[in-house]
Amino acid sequence: MFVGGRKSRSGAPDPPAQQGGLAAVFKQLATNVIPIVVKDPKAVKLFMPTAQLNLVLNDRRIMAGETLRAKLLVDSADPETIIHSLTAEVVGVGRTGWVNIHTDKIFETEREYLNTGHLLLCPRNSPLPPGRHQFPIQVHIPEGAPSSYESQFGVIRYQIKACCVEAFPFVVLCRSFFDELPVNHMSPVDYADEIDFTCCSLPFGTITIKVSLPRTAYTMGEVVEPMLRIKNRSRKGLKDCTITLMMKTQFEAMSRYEHVNEKKLAEQIIESVILGSVAGKSTEEFDNISLRIPDGAPPTQNYTDGVQTNIITIHYILKVTATPGIECEMGLIVTSSGYRDPQKNASFLFHTKRNRKDQMNGNGIEYAFN
Repeated sequence: MFVGGRKSRSGAPDPPAQQGGLAAVFKQLATNVIPIVVKDPKAVKLFMPTAQLNLVLNDRRIMAGETLRAKLLVDSADPETIIHSLTAEVVGVGRTGWVNIHTDKIFETEREYLNTGHLLLCPRNSPLPPGRHQFPIQVHIPEGAPSSYESQFGVIRYQIKACCVEAFPFVVLCRSFFDELPVNHMSPVDYADEIDFTCCSLPFGTITIKVSLPRTAYTMGEVVEPMLRIKNRSRKGLKDCTITLMMKTQFEAMSRYEHVNEKKLAEQIIESVILGSVAGKSTEEFDNISLRIPDGAPPTQNYTDGVQTNIITIHYILKVTATPGIECEMGLIVTSSGYRDPQKNASFLFHTKRNRKDQMNGNGIEYAFN
């Protein structure tokens, strides 16, 4: 038995050259699974868990009333393999059956002589280092157990079933398109916020933050290119000005005994751009900002999608922060696809690339910064 990989007709695992296709699929799968941001990509190891099972019996024949002793051998080829479940089941079953050729009646009977159930050979979710590992099995055979027998009309068979369970995840993306969104999400938008600095109820000045975007709806893998203007009317300079693309995830769970719902919020930074500082009584404009939405990022997932209620909701925001105490947010929508109509989507991609090229040449669209 070969668990975790393909098996050739001879019973031996396929050579590495034949496993390349499946390994590539799991490698692509692993790159699409959250977390989105990895600080050190070289530290991530992608393995396809493989394990080979063999059984060694101390004696080929066991007398009824004696103890069956065996060893389950597990050969692990990959490091950091986790066994979710490793069990063995010893069963003895007798079956008889035939068809009466004169009456066409079917006669069959099955009787169980031995069943140990699933014997847990190691703790669940146990790490399995590379190499060969032995797990002993001891089962008492009942004294009244009949002998093994093979015939055309009936058999009595005793066998050990070993099972090694390993989970292989796959990714599902919810289907969403630009067509499902209101039209205003595909139009240029300006977001403005004002922060008043006060000390002992005395005004110290106002800071105006204005963010302009060509649209607020994007697809996975697209680049968000906001234009930012910070007008500092106070005497105090702003430091560490940063614009960040973030994913906000809200989880909902019910308490086990009280059956009361509770929500938890988590924030994950996808990409940040450090803008620098803004001196007092000055205005700074930042128009060379690029924030990329990862290809493997999950699309926006609202709290209610039709009749069903999502226990995990996902939203994206642009967040502008500065010291001291400046913070404002702007919501974005991320879809899994563009437009449903292929021609309309191709036209949209063409215009998007052309606008980006014009912006690189210094002919970018001027949003309402006046």
